[in-house]
Amino acid sequence: MKELQILKKAEIEKSAIIKVEKARELIIKSIPKRELVSIYIKGSFARREMKSGSDVDMVPIVTENKYEGPVFEVNNPSIEPVCVVPLSLWELRNNQLFTNSDHIPDLRAKPDRFLKKINEFKLIYGQALDPSKFLIRNDKEALIEEIEIIKNGYILNYESGLIDFKALLKEVFWLVEMEQNYKGNNVEHSFKGIAEVVKDEKHIINYAYQFRIGQIRGKNEEQNFIRQLRKFLMELERSIK
Repeated sequence: MKELQILKKAEIEKSAIIKVEKARELIIKSIPKRELVSIYIKGSFARREMKSGSDVDMVPIVTENKYEGPVFEVNNPSIEPVCVVPLSLWELRNNQLFTNSDHIPDLRAKPDRFLKKINEFKLIYGQALDPSKFLIRNDKEALIEEIEIIKNGYILNYESGLIDFKALLKEVFWLVEMEQNYKGNNVEHSFKGIAEVVKDEKHIINYAYQFRIGQIRGKNEEQNFIRQLRKFLMELERSIK
């Protein structure tokens, strides 16, 4: 059974590599070469955690905001599961996204989250970015903002039916990663790595990981998870103020 899973994973990754190469070529042709700084891959592909249905997160870095549109337009069914979401040097310098959000508050990660983990991503084109040249929040500030976004953004949007539980669950992993960074713990940027670094069996991450690997599911469990998450956020907020 284990050998079958390994073979299946290898086939998923092999298929994804073909699409990555195609997407990279489309991006290179979409704007003047001098305006494309680099192309990174992050997410489950870079972490070697791909499974059926996983996206491949591709992040081209462009010199100016105006080049994001043409790069974003390379997204089409022929490169799926690759998802191309560009960032500009202006966004990285200001730690602010130039385009408007579909949600209030903005649920998208700020650019410095990309910079903080850039050494764990795969550079597949151009020159590597130097994070020290850009605006990056300290761990405490980032964590406080993330708590607010989950409380007043992700949870409320989930309860309103604007986002699904999977999106909320994924953000909880990144919240816990920030919590561990704030505590001074080194964390592997993966779902499993984040879960394993926390030794407290009652921590919310263990509940989240059970959802992630499919041990538990269903609306009743989701509602219970939300209750536990609200309690966790309240206690976490108290601990850092």
